[in-house]
Amino acid sequence: MNKVLITTIIWGILTCSSVLPAQTKSHLGQEVPQSTVTGLPVLSLKQFKKLRAQGDVVVLDTRSADEFLKGFIPGAITIGFKGPFDTFLAEVIPNRNQKLLLVIEQEDHTAVGERLVQLGYTAAIGVLDGGMERWKERETVDSVVNLTAQKFGERSDPGHIVDVRTEKEFDKGHIDNAMNIPLSDFANFGNTLKKDGTQLYVHCQSGYRSAVAVSILRAKGFKNVCNIQGGYKALKDEIKEN
Repeated sequence: MNKVLITTIIWGILTCSSVLPAQTKSHLGQEVPQSTVTGLPVLSLKQFKKLRAQGDVVVLDTRSADEFLKGFIPGAITIGFKGPFDTFLAEVIPNRNQKLLLVIEQEDHTAVGERLVQLGYTAAIGVLDGGMERWKERETVDSVVNLTAQKFGERSDPGHIVDVRTEKEFDKGHIDNAMNIPLSDFANFGNTLKKDGTQLYVHCQSGYRSAVAVSILRAKGFKNVCNIQGGYKALKDEIKEN
């Protein structure tokens, strides 16, 4: 074979090898194994914790509302992937450059990673290796009471009922004494509520938005928060039965 041709081939192989990294450097400045599924770095618990402590990141949990409410990383925001994910991601986290640390169900890794890129969220730092189960093994877990409509009707503490549906939905029908605070962006939602220890019972139409709202309130320091399972639909049915 021609000597010049051999030299050209070898140069090409070396050049390609140098621009195809087997690993990606994380925001920690350390090498992190690249996920073979999403293209996002898979972070060890130690790496995830260090990044979370920086304070300029949002921990985004894409598991179902029920799973999230049972146990989640303190300060995490839930936007369930199996639901109107696109709509509420844009409303709650409008800044596409927001740094994100992700907690994702294993089977959703590919879809969530691809969807974030499609929606323009390119500042995702990485995914917690082992997900929520890994966090539970070593770290403190937060949770929120998920009341059924029946249990809500039996409550002894009247508290405040927070309806996070739109104003239009609220005007069509609502629970007596409920206050309408439509779910809006992460920065402003809940600013009209006082942290005075009053129990907050949060609901939407069916349960998706209220879980998002509850997670935002918890992240903002509201401790006495309950989610009403099944939302206004379930509450309406309960009232009819009684």
